[in-house]
Amino acid sequence: MSETGFFPFSGFPDNTSQRMTAVASTTGGSMYLSPAISDISSNNVLGSDPKNSGAQRSIYYNVEDADGSVVQRQAIPGSAYIHFDETLDEIMRRYDVPGLAISITRNGEPVFVRSYGYADKEKEELVSDQSLFRIASLSKPITSAGILKLIQDGKLTLADKVFGAEGILADDFPEPADPNITQITINHLLTHTSGWPNSKRDPMLVDGAVTAREIITEQVQHQVLEHQPGSTVTYSNLGYSILGRVIEKVTGKPYQNFVQEEILHPAKVFGMQIAGDSAAEQAPKEVKYYQREHNPYSYNMARMDAHGGWLSSTGDLMRFMALIDRNPAIPDLIGENLLQTTYFGGDTWTHYGSLPGTTTVLSRVNDEYSFVVLANTRYNRSPNRIADEITDALREKILSMESWPTGVEQLATND
Repeated sequence: MSETGFFPFSGFPDNTSQRMTAVASTTGGSMYLSPAISDISSNNVLGSDPKNSGAQRSIYYNVEDADGSVVQRQAIPGSAYIHFDETLDEIMRRYDVPGLAISITRNGEPVFVRSYGYADKEKEELVSDQSLFRIASLSKPITSAGILKLIQDGKLTLADKVFGAEGILADDFPEPADPNITQITINHLLTHTSGWPNSKRDPMLVDGAVTAREIITEQVQHQVLEHQPGSTVTYSNLGYSILGRVIEKVTGKPYQNFVQEEILHPAKVFGMQIAGDSAAEQAPKEVKYYQREHNPYSYNMARMDAHGGWLSSTGDLMRFMALIDRNPAIPDLIGENLLQTTYFGGDTWTHYGSLPGTTTVLSRVNDEYSFVVLANTRYNRSPNRIADEITDALREKILSMESWPTGVEQLATND
């Protein structure tokens, strides 16, 4: 069960190709960047065909009422956002998506915030923009921001070694069996060029009783790298788990505490937390996850912390996005020079997250627009399918909007 995505990345060594495949495990999703939105074809954008428009049936979205309850509201044909509603409704129906939440921002301000369907079908609880979802590999941008903040503060460098006698984690893990492991740097882990790819048996997904430190120890002691560090891009959950341990070593704090205190809370992001494993450990306002093929509640989420363990609402993710989007309307947490060392420097970039029961998208469309999409299922035969279709459709529709309703006008055209 693998996922693939494509992304050119200017920060890679000269001997690697500009356009590469990033292979992820079930937690992985994918990343891709492109220099221009014009590369995106609208020929296959769902909703552009009148047959798929949904005009012959009622479409409902969810809003929070004055008393705090979540209620359904009918999308009105001819309203400013009807094409968004029709497209998302069509995708949800085709892939049997129980619930979906979306937020689009322009220059850091929300211009479209919608939720559709159910957080819990059996209890008939509706999704809202306050609903929490497992975000899977959208956890990686959060970890990246934590590492870049430490570099900016002078506590790390991109060139720092991680393992071996000169490594940051020298006292925490044994001397590597493969000497190439001693050459792995912070930059290699950030850019998925460490030489440690995900495999069919991703070490971060097997044996839920084993800790992240035990898995890393096993890999350091007994595994040989598949590639020379810095030579090949191979998407790695393990690499981001290691970055979580680097954060803990350098700061002396648990990974979650550091990220919340230094990255999220200053941006007024207070709802994000590491997910629980089981339905009994569900957080308040967290959705239920649906997947026929696999049990969404069979994963050690705490162990996945730095590479796939976070919960978030759409609003909190967009507040985080404003810290790294290079839009001057809201000052970034990280300087542009550092952001340029990762895919955050791309003109447009998209990161997917995927788990059984989870599909997520975080996208910088261009210098003005960003969006996030969270859903509580995935199309397991092709885990990126829902994300691909929603991403392509939203980009086309965002760029076709000549103006966005605001205030009374927005209420008048949509309520």
